[in-house]
Amino acid sequence: MRLGRLRVDTPDGPEPRIVVAHGQDRAVDVRRSEALRLERAGVTRSAAARIAHAVVPPSMTEALGAGPVFLEAARRAVGDQTGDAELAVAGALLAPADPPSIRDFVAFESHFVAGDKAAGRPPIDDVMYELPIYYMTNPSTILGPDDVVPWPSYSRHLDYELEVGIVIGRSCSDLRPEEALDVVAGLTIFNDFTARDIQFREMEGGLGPAKGKHFASALGPWIVTLDEIDIRDMTMRARLNGVERSNGNLGSIMWRLEELVAWASAGETLPVGAVLGTGTVGSGSLFEQGASTLAPGDVVELEIAGIGVLRNSMGEHTEPAWTPTPRVRTIA
Repeated sequence: MRLGRLRVDTPDGPEPRIVVAHGQDRAVDVRRSEALRLERAGVTRSAAARIAHAVVPPSMTEALGAGPVFLEAARRAVGDQTGDAELAVAGALLAPADPPSIRDFVAFESHFVAGDKAAGRPPIDDVMYELPIYYMTNPSTILGPDDVVPWPSYSRHLDYELEVGIVIGRSCSDLRPEEALDVVAGLTIFNDFTARDIQFREMEGGLGPAKGKHFASALGPWIVTLDEIDIRDMTMRARLNGVERSNGNLGSIMWRLEELVAWASAGETLPVGAVLGTGTVGSGSLFEQGASTLAPGDVVELEIAGIGVLRNSMGEHTEPAWTPTPRVRTIA
C-alpha cells in the first residue's frame, strides 16, 4: 500500500487529505471513500462525514494513531473501484508524513568514510562502528514533493542527502531488533538538505548539527508499506538538473533498519508518526564526491526503487540576517 497526502480544494480552502495511490497518476481519497461506504450502509450523510473525518484526519500522524481502524479504511480505499473518491495527484502531493520528531542516523559506512576523505580528516572514530549514531532535526521545516527549498541566509554551500525515511506507525519503547519492523508504518524518501559551511563550523564545538540541518528537509512522495518492497535491495539514485550524480543501494547499510528502530526506542518512547532517517547512502551527496554547492534554481530528484521520485528545486539566496559576533577568549 502506498499512502500519501494530497492538497484538495474545499469550500473552506485547501485541505490535506490522506490518499492511497491508484495507478501512476491517480489516488483515492481515503476519507471520501470511507464516507461513501458508510452512506451506502445506511448511515446519514452528516454522520458518515463525521465518522470518516475522525477515522481519516488530515494529519498522517493522527491517522496512524488510530491504528487498525485507519489502516482498514485505507485498505478498503485501495480496493475502491467506484471512482467516486478518485483524484489526480499531479502537482498536488504534500509531504506524506507530518512527524512529531525526526532522528537522522549515520548508518552507511561508505558515506562517512568518503566524507572524511573529501574533507581531509583522519579516519572516523570507532564509535561509529559501536553505536548507531544519530542527531535530532527540525520537524517544523518539512517540505513535500515539488516544494522550493528556502536558502538560509547564513549559508552559501547547500547540499542534498539521499536517504530513506522510516515512518513509525505505533508508539513503542525498548524494542529488540527482531520485533522492531512490526512498528514501522512504511518507508519514504528523505532529503536531508545540509548547509555544509555552517555545519562544519558548528560541529567543531562538539554538538550539532543544528543550523546546518534545521532549515529544511523533504519527504515523499509516498509512504510505502513493507509488504510491497524488499528492504534488503532497493536502488537509490539522485539526479541534479536531470544528470545522475548518485547511485547506491539500501542493502549496503551498515546498521539494519530494525537496529535503527530498536536503538532509537531504547530508554525512551518513539511517538506515532516519528521519522527516522537512515543517513546518506554512499555517493548520496555532492560533498563526498568533492563537488561544489547546489545553486539557486537547481532541481534535485531523489529516486528510490518501489517508492518513487522526490523532486525539489532550490530557492534564491537571501540577504544575510543577524549572525553572532565572535567573543574574545578570556580564559587561557
